[in-house]
Order: sequence, then C-alpha cells, then structure tokens
Amino acid sequence: MNDILLVNKINPKDYSTKKQKVFFQIGGVNLPKNEERLHNVLKSSRLVSQEDVIYKYNGIEINVLVQSIPIIIRLLSENNISVYSVYGIYDPRL
Repeated sequence: MNDILLVNKINPKDYSTKKQKVFFQIGGVNLPKNEERLHNVLKSSRLVSQEDVIYKYNGIEINVLVQSIPIIIRLLSENNISVYSVYGIYDPRL
C-alpha cells in the first residue's frame, strides 16, 4: 500500500497576516520527555500561542504566519528537536 498525503502548497512569498495550519513532523515527539521539551521551547519562544498548537503522535500542527515557518524550524533545530517535514494541512476549499 502506498502512503498518500494530500497537502496544500505553502507560498513563501505570502506576507499576509492570515495564519495557516502547518504541520511539522517531529522525531520522537511521542516520548513524554521530548513532548515536554517541545512544549517548553514553543512556549518560551512566544512565536505562537498555546491555542494555536495541536500536539499529535508524530508532530505538531500550528496555526501560524507563513513567514514564521523558517524561524520555528531554526528554533527547533537549535534545541535539538528533529524536524523531518513541514507542509500545509490539506484544505479542499483552497
């Protein structure tokens, strides 16, 4: 069986103030110590509010400005949190 994933394109030239749902696939997020570290890093960054973050078994979904994505990736990398993929959550209305 093939793994199929429908995603929306992320436009890096999007400078709007409209937030989009973006999924970050994170290594080891299912381990309690990693989830807690991830939670603390995001909370201390003040880039996103806790209401904008949904923790999942293999990563996090964040409602975020497109221009904040590289900043979040750098922040996670600097804190030794492995990011394996980033993509826009599929929305058939777009």
